[in-house]
Amino acid sequence: MKRILLQLVPVFTLVIVSSLPAYGFGGGSMSTNEQEKPILSEEIKELTIPVRQEGSMEVIQIPMFSEAYAQTPVAIVNEEPITMKEFMVEVATLHNAMGDSETPASRSFTKLLDRLITIKLVKQEALNIGFDQTPSVQKQVEEFALKTLIKQLLARQIAGLQPDEETVETLYRQMALEVKTVTYRFHQQHDAEALLSDLRAGGDFIELADKMVAGDKAQGGGESEYQKLNDLLPNVARAVFDMELGEVSEVFKGTNDFLVFRLEERRVYEDPEVRLAAQQMALQQKADKVQREYLGELIDKYATFNDDAMALVDFEKIAAENPDASRTEVLDRIKNEQRSLVTITNGKETLLITVSDVAGALKAEMYHGVDSKINASQMNNQKVGFLQNKLTAVTGKMEAEAQKIHLSAEYLEKIEKFEERVLFDTFLAKAVVPGLVVKEEDVRRYYYNHLEDYASPLMLKMKSLAFTSKESAQDALKKLQAGSDFKWVSANMTGLADAEDPKVLNLGDHLLAVTALPDDLQHELNGARQGDMYVYSGPDNLFYTLVVDTAFPPEAQTYEEVRQEIGKIVYGKVINEALEEWVVKLKEAYETEIFLVQNDH
Repeated sequence: MKRILLQLVPVFTLVIVSSLPAYGFGGGSMSTNEQEKPILSEEIKELTIPVRQEGSMEVIQIPMFSEAYAQTPVAIVNEEPITMKEFMVEVATLHNAMGDSETPASRSFTKLLDRLITIKLVKQEALNIGFDQTPSVQKQVEEFALKTLIKQLLARQIAGLQPDEETVETLYRQMALEVKTVTYRFHQQHDAEALLSDLRAGGDFIELADKMVAGDKAQGGGESEYQKLNDLLPNVARAVFDMELGEVSEVFKGTNDFLVFRLEERRVYEDPEVRLAAQQMALQQKADKVQREYLGELIDKYATFNDDAMALVDFEKIAAENPDASRTEVLDRIKNEQRSLVTITNGKETLLITVSDVAGALKAEMYHGVDSKINASQMNNQKVGFLQNKLTAVTGKMEAEAQKIHLSAEYLEKIEKFEERVLFDTFLAKAVVPGLVVKEEDVRRYYYNHLEDYASPLMLKMKSLAFTSKESAQDALKKLQAGSDFKWVSANMTGLADAEDPKVLNLGDHLLAVTALPDDLQHELNGARQGDMYVYSGPDNLFYTLVVDTAFPPEAQTYEEVRQEIGKIVYGKVINEALEEWVVKLKEAYETEIFLVQNDH
């Protein structure tokens, strides 16, 4: 049983094992549901804000992202500080969400600080109400604390881990493949199958296929250009990967036809992005192996198995002896058996996993309590999963505490922040939301005030000429307005941009949603109709003469179509308004002092 458990370590680690960050950014951190660490631009790193010193009126400019000021309070709520570090995370997260278009320096910090103050106020009230003592909150926090503890333990095992170059190269050569094929496309599947039948009878692939082409049953032939496996249909790519040179494929269903091909050549191409992906995959594989082995070592260190008791939960043996027994009958026989299957101890505390524990866990797995005939394989797998989860949780916790991870600032901060979020959600659910209603007239009012948000966009089909100077574009516009034919203008104008230039926007000869165009062009084309003409000053010093061929005006969705969607939006607004009313009351109950000098930037 112990050997089986060690082989199946990933059962629990599907949920809890660390994942490595993108290769090149260091090892040892994890991918979790927690907020990722913000990526900071050089501009944001240099940001400073004015903060009043606690206990005085002196205001100093503080570098927001300086570790030296991380614990400086920007506000205090009921004696609990909101530190510069917490505020920094909010600013950086906002910066990431905005992208490069604007920076927090262009906005007021007031809302960000108000958000943090609201969270602290709600937390204080939730604690005073006693929400932190409710079973639901305690369970959530305990489960998160356990997973965080073991994640941080496992993260230590992969810190600084590097991929094996040989593995990277092997993976890369599997991932960066391109092939040449001779491909034929058939109108009917039975003709493609007939080709393969004749081929198996000893015919030549090219000769047989070319006869099909001559008979208008197929198209294609001739050697293709190299194609990357990633660009092929997934099922075709999988087949090509395993094929030998000169081998003919099975029949594949295309979009409107049926494909048969012969593999002619295969080679590895160079692509830095694919190599990076291979490095990441190799690193993750190595990390998984290291962590599985480590978890196995912890089981060796802390757990002792009772083979005699294990015989009581050998469901293969039980099924052989009682083939007609039901799952419930089998579990009822052992549900009160207190013999220990596994003893886990660190010398200070001891935990037993009993036969009864396994029976209870498997009983809980029954779908809505529906009974069935014993399925030995399924029950053994569920037993192993339960034992592995329990062993990993208990031995991992013991080892993490032995290494004092539960006392680390990083761990304690994560738990505090998680509990804060849970208390906030609980307060909303139990104190704010009850009794709130959404009125039908409010939903309708929102709909009519936001009709443009619930309409299909203006769709345009245009002719487009791209020029390297605005004067040339305007000259073309004048000629078109005077009645010149578009084709004549496009053939006789000077100053046209190179049509192959990748910087030239593809604005002509296909239907476009105006909302998909650059913002400034959207503004110019608002309300455009058939026959309208424009000169657009585009990016990269290119200028466009545009003629609207066809225009499809926006069409609004009916109220009934969007009522449910809008109802959720209005409900959210009702909740926010109710929360704001609560915050006003809470500020009266809990002293709040702000040190951030709230200038608008």
